[in-house]
Amino acid sequence: MDKKMTDLKKEEIKVIAELPYNWEKIKDKTVLISGGTGFIGTAFIDIIKCRNQKYGENTKVISLSRRGGKSSEDLECIKANVEQPVQYDGKIDYIIHLASNTHPKQYAEDPVGTIMTNICGCDNLLKLAVEKKARFLLASSVEIYGQGTEVPMDEKYCGYIDCNLARSGYNEAKRTCEALTQSYRNAFGVDAVIARFARVFGADKKHDTKAMSQFMDKAVLGEDIILKSKGQQRYSYCYIADAVSGLFKLLLDGQDGEAYNISDDDEGLTLGEYAEYIASLANLKVRYEIENNESVSKATYALLDTRKIKNIGWEPQYSVKDGLKRTYTIKKETLGSM
Repeated sequence: MDKKMTDLKKEEIKVIAELPYNWEKIKDKTVLISGGTGFIGTAFIDIIKCRNQKYGENTKVISLSRRGGKSSEDLECIKANVEQPVQYDGKIDYIIHLASNTHPKQYAEDPVGTIMTNICGCDNLLKLAVEKKARFLLASSVEIYGQGTEVPMDEKYCGYIDCNLARSGYNEAKRTCEALTQSYRNAFGVDAVIARFARVFGADKKHDTKAMSQFMDKAVLGEDIILKSKGQQRYSYCYIADAVSGLFKLLLDGQDGEAYNISDDDEGLTLGEYAEYIASLANLKVRYEIENNESVSKATYALLDTRKIKNIGWEPQYSVKDGLKRTYTIKKETLGSM
């Protein structure tokens, strides 16, 4: 494990790595993952490394990313753009498509790239899944439900998306990826499962423009939190450790052809109340500077129903408040060591 990791992060890796999952399914197997240097991708790789080190499971990860990276005994890093055809000579047993722009500023600055990385990447990796006869896992999003509804959304809910907004490129791309995945199942017999993540948060090293991440960055720096809406939105969130444990659960046990919501349990708090909680961790205040921004989600109530994934044995290990407190602590410790 990385010596620079905080004790809290090391603890989380061990907690997830010791969950009673069917880990033998990936023993001596090879997993290819796009977006391997991203937030969820790096956490996924940390779990694999932990289990390989402790149990000698010999699971190999092939990480595709535009940055490449440093390879090791159980990790092969390849610099690649998944918008181009993906070729690999060796065996591949599992493929996970994580590569995507994932926050509002990226949608606004690179709307075309947001769409193409998702859709072209999905198509190229599905082609590879056909060639290698690999199980395919698509990382989708709560954003496919659009503006949401006043009751928790299960996997059959279709939602409403205004496709005339530039921001909707991300939502529509994820929807198209899901349809493409189902099409490859029907046309070529690909074994595939879909993970629909809530808004994932945690101590990401990269700058993230999602609201919760901006609140946290302000708190860590000792600055009052700025809320650019009335803060009355109700959203589902997922702490990074739970997002990764859900990803593993679906990779191992998700039913072919099914989509599953992944979210921490709802604590009944609005966005504004979470902002107040984050501010309290640093003894700060929340200031309201309301503005109209087209890059911001129009959803006011977007809670996920997680009964389906819980029925196959997954449970979140952390509450949203637990995750926020851990994120604050990790970020403060990381900032102090710089």
